[in-house]
Amino acid sequence: MRYSTVIKTLHRTLTLVLLLLVVCFAIYQYMLGKPYDDRLYASKQLNENTWLYVTQYQGGNATVSDVFRYYLSGELSGDPLKAVSEMKPFLTADTGTALVTKIGRLVTVHVKGKIYNFTNSVMYTSKDTAVFPVIELYASGEWQR
Repeated sequence: MRYSTVIKTLHRTLTLVLLLLVVCFAIYQYMLGKPYDDRLYASKQLNENTWLYVTQYQGGNATVSDVFRYYLSGELSGDPLKAVSEMKPFLTADTGTALVTKIGRLVTVHVKGKIYNFTNSVMYTSKDTAVFPVIELYASGEWQR
């Protein structure tokens, strides 16, 4: 009986220590994680208060596919690459040729290729005004033989 209590106590202690290590490692990676190794691929004014910034990942080699990140923002003064590195992209895809347009609050995105990540929950400021666009996405895969 005493032996089983010792085993249970050791098991619980070891489990808690391992859980604590995993949580601490995740926090460490989140807080001290390096920014993306990107270059500014394109910037385009969509309307009077919205700009589209597209970055391309420079890391990797021949086995890593291209990664393009799309950001919506007001006009960024100074180095836009530094500013977008602190933002979250609304679209991550393998193509830099997505067609993005904006009419009023509606942002329309047409992508041909792989989409790695997408969110339609975007907020940014432009001329000291908060902008909450509505994003619609049209995607089609590319057929390769």
